[in-house]
Amino acid sequence: MTIDPIELIAAVVTAVSIWLATRENVWYYPTGIVSVLLYGWIFFGAKLYAETGLQVVWFALMIYGWHQWLRGGDGRTELVVSRTPRRGWVTIVVAGVVATVVVVMLQKRYTDNPAPLVDSTIAAWSIVAQWMTARKWIESWIFWLAVNTLAVPLYITRELWFTAVLYAALWVLAIVGYRSWRTSLVSA
Repeated sequence: MTIDPIELIAAVVTAVSIWLATRENVWYYPTGIVSVLLYGWIFFGAKLYAETGLQVVWFALMIYGWHQWLRGGDGRTELVVSRTPRRGWVTIVVAGVVATVVVVMLQKRYTDNPAPLVDSTIAAWSIVAQWMTARKWIESWIFWLAVNTLAVPLYITRELWFTAVLYAALWVLAIVGYRSWRTSLVSA
């Protein structure tokens, strides 16, 4: 096993970032931006092109979320945890399915990715989950559980060992995040 110091640093920064998200700490976003930049490099090297592209989208979503958490609430105040609105569910499901299909088709046609379906599914639903996180919708943590469940075996097959361990830890942090945000939801 080769130890990639950039991957190790990216895994640690990401774990800290997600832990901050579970605490509703806005520093989730600056640390998340560092994580995104590091993982863009790592995933490109591993030929996980949807994951690489995801980092670009994620960078934009990090900027959006940072603003939302600070000024996206009523009267441009701090955003509070809420449930996903009914109209949001249709958008979420349609966006996730369409994005998955489009990215799979693009990868099958234009890349040498050995796992385009899984890679595309993770990328598409991560975008959905991140957008939900930016809105502080509590159900985002359920989507993160699903994404992390798919991600661990994919990263193992690509020999991204630190990343596989990270995503196993993120699976646990998604449960912690859900419970923490549920407490905030009840007290709001």
